[in-house]
Amino acid sequence: MANVPQPAGKIVVVVKDQHNAKLLFKIKREVPIKKVMVAYCKKKHVDYNLVTFLLDGTRVSPNQTPKQLKLSNCAEITVVSSMIGGGYL
Repeated sequence: MANVPQPAGKIVVVVKDQHNAKLLFKIKREVPIKKVMVAYCKKKHVDYNLVTFLLDGTRVSPNQTPKQLKLSNCAEITVVSSMIGGGYL
């Protein structure tokens, strides 16, 4: 993805789902990433409590900021459906 020039202090965060569909969000580096998570869920009509957001395979805490996560411009966060249960049949 091409680098998109942004105003100082803002970055673009790309949220990619399991089907490789992508949504882009502009966010300030000091704002909790939960703002992106909630906006994604509203846009996709998904229950916030039924999905998990991952950055490089690690769960993202909603209270962390892009600055704390060391996100670069156009960084990708993956969203997956949460799975409950499991075990033997």
